[in-house]
Amino acid sequence: MLNYLKGLTHVTFTCKDFLAMRSFYRDTLGLKELFVLPYNDTALKGFREGGYDTTELKPGDIWIVYLEVAPRQFVELFNLPYNGDNETQNAGFHHFCLRVENIVEAARELETKGVTLYNGPKWQNAPFTEAYPENPIEAGKQGQCGSLSFYIQDPEGNEIEIMQYTADSWQVKSRASARVTAP
Repeated sequence: MLNYLKGLTHVTFTCKDFLAMRSFYRDTLGLKELFVLPYNDTALKGFREGGYDTTELKPGDIWIVYLEVAPRQFVELFNLPYNGDNETQNAGFHHFCLRVENIVEAARELETKGVTLYNGPKWQNAPFTEAYPENPIEAGKQGQCGSLSFYIQDPEGNEIEIMQYTADSWQVKSRASARVTAP
């Protein structure tokens, strides 16, 4: 197999409430807003022809905001309202994952900002009713892949997994030593 893929550059979300989404990723998660692209006539016309309601948008308005997760890795927000509801359980997209060095520090930061932490995807209906444990491994929070994680949601219901690799994480073990077993 050719090794031509070098990384994930961005994940993109269209936003019903662009200002709330921008604030969440920039202010709550602390991502750096690297640059903004404005709408032009061509982009607006293309989205209108594609069925998007852009009646409240005009050339010069914010179209895309790039928020930096790590060097050359971004969350990209489109100021482009979508139709219908955002139900991740009934769509092809499920979640994306952000890696942290210290999951307890990340949990405490988000908890102080009023973000609900979930012990798995929201559809499992398992919000943490107490603070995230100080020692998540002893508390049994290590996942099947050996990593530690919890889930949060942005203002429009997109799920975000927050993960810390451990010495047991399959993601960091060499391919030769990691075993995948079929059920």
